[in-house]
Amino acid sequence: MSATQTNDRAAEPTTALGPLRVFRIVAVAEAMTWAGLLVGMFLKRVTDTTDLGVTIFGPIHGVAFLAYVLVTVAVAVDQRWSVGRTLLGLAAALPPFFTVLFDAYAERSGLLGTSWQSRADSASRGQRAVCWLLRNKLRALVVFVVALAVLTTAALVAGPPVG
Repeated sequence: MSATQTNDRAAEPTTALGPLRVFRIVAVAEAMTWAGLLVGMFLKRVTDTTDLGVTIFGPIHGVAFLAYVLVTVAVAVDQRWSVGRTLLGLAAALPPFFTVLFDAYAERSGLLGTSWQSRADSASRGQRAVCWLLRNKLRALVVFVVALAVLTTAALVAGPPVG
């Protein structure tokens, strides 16, 4: 291995969780919380027995949904998805379980690599931001949690979905 290759590798953000694995984790989590919420809605609306399932899974699903949105945007930037594919990935969070279907489609189509593509010297500002997040994991976690908190608060202020 040449010195240039060694330096190039050292410049790459490394993580045990590549885009494919991170995306899959949040896609499955979002789908699982959808399942919990659907069971809760069934118990509340159809059997008219309890609203406990909605009370528990509503907020959990809301956070999982927002986490999916944030991760989808970061992965889309890093993996250089087109705007259309990014919007399709985001739209997959709306119908129940479509995040898992989109995950399968994205992997089959080669949209989800096992390594992050963003570099400190990337031409795209978005990719440089993703690179910074990957290099500063603790700060990235704080940014992620704060973003989730802000978005969750905004959703709570707006109120529950109609229905």
